[in-house]
Amino acid sequence: MKYLYIIRHAKAEASTNEINDHDRRLTNKGIERANNLNSWLKNKNPNIEVLFTSSSIRTLQTADIICNVIISPIKKIVDKKLYAASEENLIDYISFLDENLTTIGIVGHQPGLQELAFTLVGSYAEGCDKVLNSNFSTSNAILILLNIKRWDQISPRVGVLADYFDSKN
Repeated sequence: MKYLYIIRHAKAEASTNEINDHDRRLTNKGIERANNLNSWLKNKNPNIEVLFTSSSIRTLQTADIICNVIISPIKKIVDKKLYAASEENLIDYISFLDENLTTIGIVGHQPGLQELAFTLVGSYAEGCDKVLNSNFSTSNAILILLNIKRWDQISPRVGVLADYFDSKN
């Protein structure tokens, strides 16, 4: 069994002509919600072993908050390939991960993250069946249990959406 936390970056400043999308920073509300996400994550089992994050400023800030608050140390890997990655690119990326890793997190962007979840989830834990039908807002996270032994076995419908965090609740 493998465990995948899909985490959308926290709320960032609006896109403008003056600020490149890659360089947008978290707002105060985004920082607050990222801290709320951390409260949820630090009480989850299993804990994230490695957190993979896009290279954008907002995902790096979100990942830093996660890595600084959770009790167990988390290794953070920044990869520009995760910036605005599609669902296909995310599956390909995951399939090459070290098979010794059991629990990972990915901090990234829409729409790739939600599309990844739609592809992987074949069933739902009680109360989670409507999660993917709603907007995957900033600072939201889901936990998918994957019925695989190695990351290269990842494929459509191998997962159970086991838990989620809604930053607006």
